[in-house]
Amino acid sequence: MDALKDDKVNMIGLCGMGGVGKTTLVKEVGTIAVELQLFPVVLMATVSQNPNVTDIQHLMADKLGLNIKKKNTNPGRADLLRQRLKQVEKMLIILDDVWKYIDLKEIGIPFGDDHRGCKILLTTRLQAICSSMECQQTVLLRILSEDEAMVLFRINAGLRDGDSTLNRVAREVARECQGLPIALVTVGKALRDKSEVEWEEAFRRLKNSQFLDMEHIEEQKTAYACLKLSYDYLMSKETKLCFLLCCLFPEDYNIPIDDLTRYTVGYELHQDVESIGDARK
Repeated sequence: MDALKDDKVNMIGLCGMGGVGKTTLVKEVGTIAVELQLFPVVLMATVSQNPNVTDIQHLMADKLGLNIKKKNTNPGRADLLRQRLKQVEKMLIILDDVWKYIDLKEIGIPFGDDHRGCKILLTTRLQAICSSMECQQTVLLRILSEDEAMVLFRINAGLRDGDSTLNRVAREVARECQGLPIALVTVGKALRDKSEVEWEEAFRRLKNSQFLDMEHIEEQKTAYACLKLSYDYLMSKETKLCFLLCCLFPEDYNIPIDDLTRYTVGYELHQDVESIGDARK
């Protein structure tokens, strides 16, 4: 927030490991920025590992009420978007999940001398991105302390103060999440209303989790272990299959319900319905 209020800073980087809460934080920052009237316009786009310039352009244009569909090329859309954005005196553009250098001109984002009122806030797992994008201020988002982690975990697990035995086991489970918010939230919700025996079993599985056949996941081992536990606790095979079908789509893809419906029908997930329409409902 200090960087957002500083007129000398127009490129801010938020850096942290996957699952630490970067996206959640910048969404909250964007909301607060609007409430404090720091920026009349706040735009947010997810970039991902394989950025799609066209999708980012359309997303921003839709939020601005700008029709760029009549332009068939990225440069044409970029010109329209740049002209519209230059009409906004002050704005904050949040670029989430950046993995490599982004050419803002290619998208159509006026920046620097082209538009002094435009401020960029980007999130990334890679500190080198903050350097290549010439961030004047970089904020490192670290994992939660043990006390902070326990608060978040208790909220999601629905734990009460009085149940001392369960709370003891819960603290051990929370420690296995190693302060990573995505792990604390998914495991907490998975174990909500479960018995003490199930809590003990979850602790054992997390402690002994191994991913010997997966490469380059050392940093993310905790997240993978906790997400797998959450998946294992899904109650029905139908829910698990639906989840796996969703995993086949690209990262950050907006999955159409109609497509998902056809796939689930193809896998005979809806044996009690007579039509695609019934399955969709």
